[in-house]
Amino acid sequence: MTIQSERIGSAMVMTLAGRLDTATAPQLERKIKQWGDEITELTLDFTELTYISSMGLRVLLQTQKAMSAQGRKLVIKNMNDSIREVFEMTGFIKLMVQEEKFVVIRKDESGQITLSLIGQLDPDNIPTLAKELSQIKEAGQVSSAVTALVLDAGKLRFISEGAGRMLRRAIEDTYWENRKLSIRDVSRELRPVFEADGMGELLEKNPESPS
Repeated sequence: MTIQSERIGSAMVMTLAGRLDTATAPQLERKIKQWGDEITELTLDFTELTYISSMGLRVLLQTQKAMSAQGRKLVIKNMNDSIREVFEMTGFIKLMVQEEKFVVIRKDESGQITLSLIGQLDPDNIPTLAKELSQIKEAGQVSSAVTALVLDAGKLRFISEGAGRMLRRAIEDTYWENRKLSIRDVSRELRPVFEADGMGELLEKNPESPS
């Protein structure tokens, strides 16, 4: 496991990558203790964390209890689905302070660009997505090589009604001739938001679950 640290005033952000297990949990524990009482808020970014064991959970729980007792704050954000499942199964999800952010990951393929939408999409996040759409439009107008744009919502956990309306406008504002756009892997829970905001015709039909 690797740990990248960034200090901003009395706040610290640690980005973890790899496996947090019996072998690497002491490494995280030492890193946290290294800063001691200098830090009032510690954020652990799990974007690149692929695995967590019971020993890793133990270190997090001990850190959370110690910081809470001293009036300090521990934030855990950007869990992938497998790690979130571990937290939910063990009950840790209710114990840990958690902050979700919205992330857009772009993938360029032959004739197609895919934007993966990850996290929670609210009105404050739309400018980030609109900027990506604008840049793709500029590239599409210059070159005819890009004709398809896919919004992948497979890891989108939430979208507000306001964000849905703003997303529709951003899609309309960044249209260019011959562009084909589709939205795929929208969960059953989120489909009503997309459909209510006039994007129903853009939604790809999710494949039927195997019987």
